[in-house]
Amino acid sequence: MPRIIKMAKGAYTTADITVDSEGRIITASSGSGGAQPLNLLKIATGPASGNFATSNNTSQVIAYIGGGGGGQGGQNSGNPAPWQQNGGDGGGGGFGFFTAAVTGGSTVAYNIGAGGSGGNPGHDGNAGNAGGATTITNVGTANGGNGGNGAMASNNADGNPGNVGTVPGGTAIPSDISMVDRNSVLGGGTGHPSGNDGTGGIIYVYEQ
Repeated sequence: MPRIIKMAKGAYTTADITVDSEGRIITASSGSGGAQPLNLLKIATGPASGNFATSNNTSQVIAYIGGGGGGQGGQNSGNPAPWQQNGGDGGGGGFGFFTAAVTGGSTVAYNIGAGGSGGNPGHDGNAGNAGGATTITNVGTANGGNGGNGAMASNNADGNPGNVGTVPGGTAIPSDISMVDRNSVLGGGTGHPSGNDGTGGIIYVYEQ
C-alpha cells in the first residue's frame, strides 16, 4: 500500500500536490483556484468622471470602453431650397475591449467623453466637433469620433462623414455587433440640417 509522506503541519488551500511513481505524495502546497467569477463594478455614460474601487481579492479589470460620437456638420445656406445640402454625419466613438492587471483594493479613475457639438449652418456649413475620448486610468482609452464636414454651397453633395474613433491597445468592436445601442450612446450626430450633436461615451467595467 502506498505510503503517505508527512508534509509540514498546516492547512492547504486549493492544494497543489506531487505524487511519485509509487503513489506517494512527496510535496504539498497551497495553490490558486480556477478562474474567478466576474463582478460588475461600473456602468456609466458620458460626459462623466469619477472613481471606482476594486475588491481586495481582485487581480484583473475587464472593461468595454467607448468614446463620444462626433457632431454632424452644418447645412449650407448658400443655395436656395431645395438645393441645400446637409453636413456629413459625425463619426461614432471608438468602442473596444480591454484587460489590465490591478492591485486589489485600489481606486481607479475614469473620464467619459462628451459627444461633439454639431456644426452651424451657413453659406458653407461649419464642420462638427470631435467627440471626447473616454479613459480608464491604466486600463485603456477609446477615442471620440471625428466631426462631419459641413456642406459647401459650391458642391452639389452632402458633407463628408467623420471617421470612427480608434481604441489604441484594445480590441475594437465593430458597430454592427456592439453591445450598446449606438443611436443613444457612441453615435455620431446624424440626420439634421443644423448639425446634430454626437452622444457621450460609455464604460462597462468588471473585476476578476
